[in-house]
Amino acid sequence: MKKSRAKKIIRIAALSLAGIVLVSVIAAGFVLSGRIASMMSIKHVADDLYTMNYQQDYHLDKALDAGIKNENELLKFICDDMFFGYQIEGNLQKYGCSAFLTPTPDGKYLAGRNFGLGGSDTLCLYTHPQGGYAAVASVSTDMIAVGQGNEYETESLWGRAALLAAPYMGVDGMNEKGLTASLLDVDFGEEHMHTDNPDLTVTMALRLLLDRAATVGEAVELLRGYDIHTGHGWTQHIFVADANGDAAVIEWHNEKMRVTESPVCTNFRMSNKTFEGNYKGACERFDLLAEALEKQPRNTAEDSMKLLEAVKQEYADLHIFTEWSVVFHLTDFTVDYAVNMDYDTVYHLNPKDF
Repeated sequence: MKKSRAKKIIRIAALSLAGIVLVSVIAAGFVLSGRIASMMSIKHVADDLYTMNYQQDYHLDKALDAGIKNENELLKFICDDMFFGYQIEGNLQKYGCSAFLTPTPDGKYLAGRNFGLGGSDTLCLYTHPQGGYAAVASVSTDMIAVGQGNEYETESLWGRAALLAAPYMGVDGMNEKGLTASLLDVDFGEEHMHTDNPDLTVTMALRLLLDRAATVGEAVELLRGYDIHTGHGWTQHIFVADANGDAAVIEWHNEKMRVTESPVCTNFRMSNKTFEGNYKGACERFDLLAEALEKQPRNTAEDSMKLLEAVKQEYADLHIFTEWSVVFHLTDFTVDYAVNMDYDTVYHLNPKDF
């Protein structure tokens, strides 16, 4: 009788342990399934252009509550949240860029953007968070230390895993509501605000805008609630535009956020009082874009890509060139890419391509 009871207890304990193991395996599979699916979704489109369909929760609210003030803290958050504490490398560098907004002949809106860094792969990232707007964003894989010139290739297992950090490494993008945002460097030292607002790095700010802002007005109001921290030794500003035709440059200086309405943005601080609204001569690329848009106020996607070609940058001695040129179709939620200054080959992407 005692042996029978003992066997019964052992059987119950074994079944309970098996149940716990099964639940743990299912839970682990649930946690990892989105990460694995995201990693496996990476596709090589052509040349140095890749796409990724992000199917994992990147915990934006948790990141916003983490008090992140610099790139190292952001990388630590990503590693703790995504890689169980295993450290990945960052490689954020200064970049030269141009951005603009233009209406089309049929009344839609396009936003153009050049990103100048060079020597790496370009990732077009598609995100569709629960409770947020679907969006596409551009990421230089070099910023996560993978791709050309780095130890791990973009399509390697480690490269794919490292790209799970991509939602927080975007430098330009557009969401399904037609809001576009682009980060551009400015030749001033890092800006760090110290008010009672929660902290936010500029790459996190771009993620926040793509997920939760539908218009320029909403973008401005969202960012007013945060202390912004710029990075990699420089200040950045954000060019924002929307499908209603509004465009502005958001900057931070001396603990204050400043907003300048402008359909064009390059790499100088537009809120500098010395300009008094007259930016001619501040930047050759700015002058070229402003004059072209004044001469031809409405432009097709092809016209817009030609404008980006006209302001491309190439400094062979510094190994810097325009890594990608992108035209965001704000009304249609589609995007055109030219990579490595090959303007004869343009890749048109929409959400179905991811």
